[in-house]
Order: sequence, then structure tokens, then C-alpha cells
Amino acid sequence: MVKRGLLLCGVLLLAVVGVMAQAQAPAAAAGVETALAAENGKLTLLQLLMKGGPLMYPLGLCSIAMVAFAVERAIGLRRMKVIPAETLARVTQAIREATGQLDAAVLLREMEARRDPLARVVASGLRRAERTLPEIEKSIEDAGAREAGLLRRNCRVLSMIASIAPLLGLLGTVTGMMRSFMTVAARAEALGRTELLAAGIYEALVTTAVGLSIAIPALVIYYIYAEKIEAYVTEIDTIAEELVVRIPARH
Repeated sequence: MVKRGLLLCGVLLLAVVGVMAQAQAPAAAAGVETALAAENGKLTLLQLLMKGGPLMYPLGLCSIAMVAFAVERAIGLRRMKVIPAETLARVTQAIREATGQLDAAVLLREMEARRDPLARVVASGLRRAERTLPEIEKSIEDAGAREAGLLRRNCRVLSMIASIAPLLGLLGTVTGMMRSFMTVAARAEALGRTELLAAGIYEALVTTAVGLSIAIPALVIYYIYAEKIEAYVTEIDTIAEELVVRIPARH
């Protein structure tokens, strides 16, 4: 599911880049020096992005952070990292083979040697062996909540980027339009000369487009990861429910 989501985001980004790369600007007026004349009125993607003004720098940082945390979570949320087959098989075997209550000390030693979330949740319950059942259940619930928080931790960055990037784009829209109106106020003839207003309009439109191009994939990836985490949490809860009744408890 994560791979399909990343592929979808990649397609969206390529589509946006393709549209922006083929964007055309009108040829500059005679007598106005411009680098676009050599390009026959066409803007490259880099030239178009450079017209976004100073807000392109924080937007660039947002895009880098989005890619970095998306890749980090793609690695960190692999099943072999969260619910390894070896740990799952050992816990399942212990539950199946226990005719009554399992040997908590032996299983605890094995779980403490592992570093995955499932092992830590199971170990937390096993440490409360020979205590009351509510204490065991509470220990497992607390451990599960901690592990769920750790899994969700870096996903919050993607959610934050999805919220911040459009706002930066909107701020660029405001500053760009302000720049155009300031040009009109300073030079009355600017209303009839589009090249004098183009800089502000470019800033307004480019920052908005870039902000949305960052926010949309970030939001899609966030929801994909959130769904994956919920699936892991549900599976760990199911295993814990089966385990808790097999842990020796004081009545």
C-alpha cells in the first residue's frame, strides 16, 4: 500500500513538474533586458521557480523535509521492523503450546533480546507476571500506546508540512500582488506595461503552485502511513489479547 501511495505521489509530482516546465512567458518588450529572449519566450523549470521570490527558500526546505521523512518512514514502517516474522512466530508458538499458563520467564528473556515494537509490548506484559490481571493488562496497554506514539512521531512532520506549505504559498500570493500594486502606485504607466507587473504576478502564482505541489503529496503520504500504523497497532493489540490470558497472574 505504501509503495502504491508513493507511486501515486510521484505521478502527481511529475504531472505538476511537467505542467510547470512547459509554462510559457510572453516575449520581453524591445529595449528591456531579459534572459528569456534567448529562450524564445519559454521558461525552464528552474527559471520559473526562481521567479517565486524569497519564499521559495522555505518552500524548498519543506520539499526536502517531506522527501526525507517520507523515505525515513517508508523504511521505519516496514513490517520486518515493526512485527518481524521471527518475533510473531515465537509469540504465537508460545501461546499455542501453552496448555494453561506459559513460561513467562523463558519468553521474557527471548523478547528482551529483540528490539522491535511487538517484542517490547509482549515483554512489558511478561514483566508483570504473577501480578493481578488488571496490572498486566495496564502494562501492555501503556507499552502499546508508547510504541504507537513512536511509530506516529515522524509522521506528524508530514502533516505539519502539508499544513505549512499551502500557507507559505498563500503568503507568496499576497506579497506578489502587493509587489504588483506597489509598482502601479510608483509608476502610473505600469498598467499598460505587463512586463513591469510580471514579477509580482509570477511570485504570486509560482509560490501558490509550489506550495500545493508540496502539500498534496505530503498529505497523501501522511494518510497512507497513518493507515499502515493503525493496522500494525490493531494486529499488536490482537496478539496482546491472546497473550494476556496466558500470562501467570495472581488472583
